[in-house]
Amino acid sequence: MSQTTPRAGLFDISAPVLGYTTLRLAIGMSMLIHGIARFPKISTFVEATVKMFAGSPLPAFAVATFARMTPPVELMIGLLVILGLATRLGLTLGGIWMVLLIFGSTLIEKYDVVGIQLVYSLIFFQLLQHLPQNMLSVDALIGVRRRTSPGI
Repeated sequence: MSQTTPRAGLFDISAPVLGYTTLRLAIGMSMLIHGIARFPKISTFVEATVKMFAGSPLPAFAVATFARMTPPVELMIGLLVILGLATRLGLTLGGIWMVLLIFGSTLIEKYDVVGIQLVYSLIFFQLLQHLPQNMLSVDALIGVRRRTSPGI
């Protein structure tokens, strides 16, 4: 009679891994839906964004270009993060994206929006900080090695 090792179930996964995963899924879903929701109304989104930035020092063509890039960039970040595929890259891009959005929001003095963007930034930071907890992901499934050295 042979003994088999019982398979690990959801309740056998550590709380830090579950917490990490749910936060990663939440921010990934938010970014994914931001991107998806804007695609069907991209022209309206671009026009509204250009109008919102009319009093800023940014030229209209630059604002329009950035606004047109926004849905695919947010969709891509969302997909990478929600799947846990190239997670480190997706989280880093998400953090950099927030820096760009904060730049624009501060130029037009939308400080309430900046506050929300800072919360997103903190979430991206925390997820990057705790990347070794990324065990329920495509990266873990395919055996992507995480960088463990403290330097750049």
